[in-house]
Amino acid sequence: MTTPSLLSAIDTTVQELRLEQERDAFIHKLAAIVSAIGTIPDSLPSRFTPDDMARLRALADETVEAIERRIDTGRDEEAARQRLAGTVYEFLKRMEAVELWFRRSEPRT
Repeated sequence: MTTPSLLSAIDTTVQELRLEQERDAFIHKLAAIVSAIGTIPDSLPSRFTPDDMARLRALADETVEAIERRIDTGRDEEAARQRLAGTVYEFLKRMEAVELWFRRSEPRT
């Protein structure tokens, strides 16, 4: 998948995640986002621009906000809320790996 189509797919899924009310569908969409972000360091660095990184950061912020809103609603049982909180950690860990990959691949001036 090319970088623009990957980011577009992530964007679409994040927007769906923000609106999702059903727990299993929410978790499925979240898993798709986490997995997609995990594939980015496998991409060619030349295909991932600073604008792409900025867009991904914004989408990451939206994802974390959606998870936090879901947790704060209290509609899921405690165990599910704890798993979602753990997913925030895993998600941020993957974003950190993408950030590191991107910084290492940036051309030096």
